[in-house]
Amino acid sequence: MRRLVAIWVILMCAAISLADTRWYVVELQGQPAGWMSVEQREAGELITTRTEMRVAVGRQGSVVVTAFTSEVVEHTNGNVHSMRRRIEGDRADETTWRFNGRSVTVEHDGQETIQPAPDGMYVGPDAERRYLAERLASGEASISTQVADPLSGLDPVPTRRERIGEETIDGHETVRFETRRGDEERVVDEWLDADGNLVRARTSIGAVVQEIRLSDEATARRALAKPPDLIDATRISASRAIRGHQRLRSAAFVLKGNAHTPALTTGPQRADRVDDGAVRVTIDLGEPGPAVEPTAEQREAWLAATQLLEVDDEVVAQLADRATRQLPDGAAPAAKAETLRAFVHRYITRKNLDVALASAATVARNREGDCTEHATLLAALLRAQGIPSRLVAGLSYEPGGAGTPPAFVYHVWTQALIESEGGAHWVDLDATQRLRPRHVAQIALSISDGSNANDLWQGLAPTLGTISIEVEAIR
Repeated sequence: MRRLVAIWVILMCAAISLADTRWYVVELQGQPAGWMSVEQREAGELITTRTEMRVAVGRQGSVVVTAFTSEVVEHTNGNVHSMRRRIEGDRADETTWRFNGRSVTVEHDGQETIQPAPDGMYVGPDAERRYLAERLASGEASISTQVADPLSGLDPVPTRRERIGEETIDGHETVRFETRRGDEERVVDEWLDADGNLVRARTSIGAVVQEIRLSDEATARRALAKPPDLIDATRISASRAIRGHQRLRSAAFVLKGNAHTPALTTGPQRADRVDDGAVRVTIDLGEPGPAVEPTAEQREAWLAATQLLEVDDEVVAQLADRATRQLPDGAAPAAKAETLRAFVHRYITRKNLDVALASAATVARNREGDCTEHATLLAALLRAQGIPSRLVAGLSYEPGGAGTPPAFVYHVWTQALIESEGGAHWVDLDATQRLRPRHVAQIALSISDGSNANDLWQGLAPTLGTISIEVEAIR
């Protein structure tokens, strides 16, 4: 599940190079959710550090397992020779980088490109470990490094560690650090031993806590047996039930409890920050929203083929033509968009939570998935018909029932940029709905052009388990 990359990549980027294979238990909300292993091999003047992780997440009875592999080969002087990453889900995604002095050969999806090598200090994980050990021995209070990290791509991410103090963790003498990567505000608590090896790491995304702790292989592998349920853990209670929410035309909500909750105005949604801890969202389905005047660069991004939205895929293109063939020549973009939305709703016949965030090409072939698969396929079909599109992540109301209270749950849908006499407007299209393009109780929090699946979840992260929703008015 690609959304897990955003959640787990922070912990995987800790200082974990070491002499032998070490095993870790991965926990989510205090429950075992998977394992991580780190193996180091040395051959001649090359040192290979290979990190594998398996994470399982429950989704209302279904279980999704996602696998990550990260490998860095470095010279004994710390210079990077090559690196590779592999993310496995419904569709394996693998990239290899080979360093050639001032340039890097990048292999992805059977294609090779040449890119400039990164500037400045850029070392492998074992060189970083040795550097950390030296600084630990000298009692440094602040340590900065810049290490090769396949999960973050080619560009190095500066890492800053601030020493907190010494602690004994499960019999290991460690030094605790507060660690920050790049310009992120999020803090990772790290516990390192005297050799610079990771003993424990912990971070939070919203109120969701993830932790990695040193273990043995048998215990680590057992951690996949009964994964926690992410959906149940991230439901947001509504202050009151919303009767007939799919038939309503307007509503107002106040999202309380987090100064970092996005205030996003898009389509029929208006958002205003009330104070440091609240955002008021008003939605009027009768209002088209502000007109949009995209730049040529923006329009190109909203029509481009990406790893998630393969507009140039043969099956995707065929589906786009098939869905619209009954429309008259010169049909309005709005009619095309709604036709495509309804088509995707019918086309995905196995509606379940068993699928990770699959790309449009994968969904076009397996016809299976939940809201994310509906959204990606629809976005790609829109682009194949020349209609700019993007992905939206946010919250959607569920009435509950049979012991489950009404709540807002995290949801993904699609927006199409529709041209009309009044200008261009973003129109919400939810292919999980049978008859309506969207309902009034959907709150947008994050937007992505589809070029990077992870950025869709960054806007949601601060709200996980940290906010409540007051239903102010409905009509």
